[in-house]
Amino acid sequence: MRKKIISIVLAIWVLMIVISVVLLFLPRTIHLDGVAVKYRLGEDNREPEQTVHINMDGKRYLTASGDYIFRGTIDIEGEPFPVPEDQKRLEIRFHKGYGLMEYIIFENGKTDIFVYGTLFVDRAFSKLTIAISEEDSNGEQNSKSWSAEDGLMLSMPATNRSEAIQLSNELMETYLGGYTLK
Repeated sequence: MRKKIISIVLAIWVLMIVISVVLLFLPRTIHLDGVAVKYRLGEDNREPEQTVHINMDGKRYLTASGDYIFRGTIDIEGEPFPVPEDQKRLEIRFHKGYGLMEYIIFENGKTDIFVYGTLFVDRAFSKLTIAISEEDSNGEQNSKSWSAEDGLMLSMPATNRSEAIQLSNELMETYLGGYTLK
């Protein structure tokens, strides 16, 4: 009788582990809809921040390495993405909490890439910050970059610049390697 009880307990334990692993790797629906703050970094750059509406819809997949893949759309109010409507679907591969927000565009037999910026998220996909890539002033065509000194940022959820910077520092901690955004 004792062996039978041990076998049943062991079978239940194994079943629970298998179910947990399967549930862990199932895609999760992501729906993040709210207000973000768009602002420029730097103590001397006190341009007024803007509030914008962001809508993120899609699925989050966990990879075997523990990183995430997001497949879906991200709409940002007031951002004129030069991407055809039927090609606005993204696939962002996150490593250590961040991934490149880039659109691959197919038009007239040509392929082009539009990079909006680097997207940082928490594990629950409930907070985000974007380091927005801007055209370089060095004259090179299609050259974009971002600077921790005076770069353009977008953070959600936040209601003001102070909250937005705090959120950006939290989500970008590993990426910044000890540097603090201001």
